[in-house]
Amino acid sequence: MGMRVGAARRRVTKGPEERRGELFEAARTVFRDKGVRGATVADITDAAGVAKGTFYLYFDSKEALLGGLKQRFADDLVAEASRFFGGARPEDWWAVADATVESLIDFVLGNRDLIQVFAQEGLTPDGREVFSRANERLGAMFSFAIKAGIEGGVFDAADPELAASFLKHAFYGTLEQGILYGQEIDRDRLVAAAEAFMRKVLSPGPPGEGRSGGPA
Repeated sequence: MGMRVGAARRRVTKGPEERRGELFEAARTVFRDKGVRGATVADITDAAGVAKGTFYLYFDSKEALLGGLKQRFADDLVAEASRFFGGARPEDWWAVADATVESLIDFVLGNRDLIQVFAQEGLTPDGREVFSRANERLGAMFSFAIKAGIEGGVFDAADPELAASFLKHAFYGTLEQGILYGQEIDRDRLVAAAEAFMRKVLSPGPPGEGRSGGPA
């Protein structure tokens, strides 16, 4: 027997994480197009295709959603960096370094709209805390990798922590400036220059002139 005309459709129930993800993506688009101040909860729920009541099941306010968007961006950035370090061997460290730089550049370029959104609001206390924690995690990860490369005889740096900080801020700062000021960014040129710069900073000097210990 065929299906009855007008039979009730099966209702699709989405899990909390999926629904939160949809609201995040909708907010990302709305914030990009209207700005954080110009956007409303109604704009976000309309873009997500949900009722306003659904929004308040997951977030107390537009500001709370923005805070969650910052946290997700920071967590994804750290996760993107960390996926290259597990199980690396001494002979792999340059390949790991190059892959990490290329991946992070692609991540930041793929999230340029979020970086512009976050810049609109300025550095609020909640944003400062979220990005400070992410910065500390990235710094610890990069300095650990540099130390491991030094122990493996692949890298050389007198101060691994500062070397990690200089590299991290040089790469991210160059990208952020280009994104915020609307400069054209040549992705391949940037990757090549970043990898060359990293080799200048971390490559061992000639025998007897290593940077870690000074002249022999």
